[in-house]
Amino acid sequence: MINYLITQIEIFIKGYSAVGILIVAFLEEIIAPIPSSLIAMFAGFFVIPINYSWIQAIIKAFLEIAIPMSAGITIGSLVFYIIAYFGGKPIIVKYGKFFGLNWLLIEKTEKKFTKGYADEIILFSLRALPFIPSVAISVFCGLVRYPIKKFIIFSFLGSLVRVTIMALVGWQIRDTYSTYAQIISQIETFLLVLIFTILSVFLFLRFKKKKQTNQF
Repeated sequence: MINYLITQIEIFIKGYSAVGILIVAFLEEIIAPIPSSLIAMFAGFFVIPINYSWIQAIIKAFLEIAIPMSAGITIGSLVFYIIAYFGGKPIIVKYGKFFGLNWLLIEKTEKKFTKGYADEIILFSLRALPFIPSVAISVFCGLVRYPIKKFIIFSFLGSLVRVTIMALVGWQIRDTYSTYAQIISQIETFLLVLIFTILSVFLFLRFKKKKQTNQF
């Protein structure tokens, strides 16, 4: 499966260059089962010539890969951000009581999360790390109604760092990128499953506690 996706990504990137990278990054963010870090590695392998110096490679990775890809990631992230922003409140208001949640709790979290520069640093850092599932970040930011302007800016800047680094990794490892790609894909999938498992357990325990409280 992953080898087929690599082939299709290669064709698209080679055929459409920066525009192709932006489109692939956007599609990956909302539907494709392959992490953006891997696409950055593929792009580094396909776009950066093997005989480039480190300075040349960094410049090419930043201008021709990181900028368009970060734009695609940010645009794709907005889809989940907007869904959570507008759809989160009705769901929590209607069903949150079954899990001991309410919109007041979300508003309190929002106030804490939007104060000071620490939250901006956290968002930037999460976007810059290669193994953190992007969809989880976008949904959380949308749910707590993190300011959309800051969400866009720091998602883009964090993605710039991650994509540049991973593109250079892809340029360096060359023929072994497929092996590394599968390892990174497995790690990110594991983290995404782990996040949703922890969330599910948390909601179940809240629901159980709420049910026991109502019985008394």
